[in-house]
Amino acid sequence: MSLHVGTSGWAYKEWKPAFYPDGLPQDRFLAHYASVLGACEINATHYRLQSESAVARWADATPPGFRFAAKAHRRLTHARALPPAEGGDVFLERFLESLIPLGDRLGAVLLQFPPTRKRDDGVLSDLLSCLPRGLPVALEFRHDSWDDPVVGDRVAAHGGTLCVSDRQGAVLDRLPDGPLAYVRLRGDAYTPESRAAWLDLLQREAAERPVYVFAKHEGVPAGDPFAGVGLAQWLMEADGR
Repeated sequence: MSLHVGTSGWAYKEWKPAFYPDGLPQDRFLAHYASVLGACEINATHYRLQSESAVARWADATPPGFRFAAKAHRRLTHARALPPAEGGDVFLERFLESLIPLGDRLGAVLLQFPPTRKRDDGVLSDLLSCLPRGLPVALEFRHDSWDDPVVGDRVAAHGGTLCVSDRQGAVLDRLPDGPLAYVRLRGDAYTPESRAAWLDLLQREAAERPVYVFAKHEGVPAGDPFAGVGLAQWLMEADGR
């Protein structure tokens, strides 16, 4: 079983006291988080390149088996032209080098594109060509023009997968193809039925490949088992961990 469950980020003071104990200093948040959950999607990497020392501290604060998913820098996903255009391939190398201190705790890299980014098959081919083979990567396209099985097939053929982002609680029959699966549960309130159905799907998929699932971090009180960090906790406990 290879199911890695967490949230998007960990440095949220508003999670006290339902998740973080009162009195816990912020520099101990990640260690506590990693004692409860098994993965975390890093938001900070989307906004700036992180120092080697900062990334190394993240790795050191987590136990073996914990996994991070790094959200790709916006220079790679939100610029006018995607890599390798306009030096994007060089910046991609710098970004991936900045993640090296995570070592085997790096589970995936998420490339999340803006809703304004319309489908362009040539641009997709160029982008895939400069992503290193073997890099565990998920691509999240948010414009409807990308909603075509051909896109998912091309990404999977390169060794990646399409990210599933759910806001309504509607459970899929299966997750997109690829050597890994990546799910973002962004709903504000999952019903007991949809929560159980998602768990069943995630467990079935995780029997075959690594599955990363991240609940939303904002707008949901910690301690609510039907959304946010409370949902992530419930998934971990229901999975027997």
